[in-house]
Amino acid sequence: MPGLIPEHRREFLKLALWKVTEAEGRTKYKTQFRSRGALSSPPGTKLEHDHVFQRSLMVDALLSASPDAVDTIIKGAVGCTITKQEHDRLKQFGHLDGWDRYRAAGIVVVNTETGGPFALPEAFAK
Repeated sequence: MPGLIPEHRREFLKLALWKVTEAEGRTKYKTQFRSRGALSSPPGTKLEHDHVFQRSLMVDALLSASPDAVDTIIKGAVGCTITKQEHDRLKQFGHLDGWDRYRAAGIVVVNTETGGPFALPEAFAK
């Protein structure tokens, strides 16, 4: 992104990563991955769109990545719909990234494409 000042470059990447998590016809709260709590919550429950792999860390990685590494980093742009309560619980585990945060917070994730519980993959744990 030549010609952009660093702040604009960072802002552009944050927005792009957000939009990647809403891709494929999904919306902010209708992500492929949703917590069991979000799926079973009554109407009106406050939901959150969480970036499984923290955007700030992904932006840092993209800013210093070689062109060959970009696709691998972008694959980490995964959204998961969770309750506000679960989101607050995840904050306690900000030192972790990816599905490790969910494991540590005890959040059960469902893959809405299969309807079954999502086995948090070891390959995406870091």
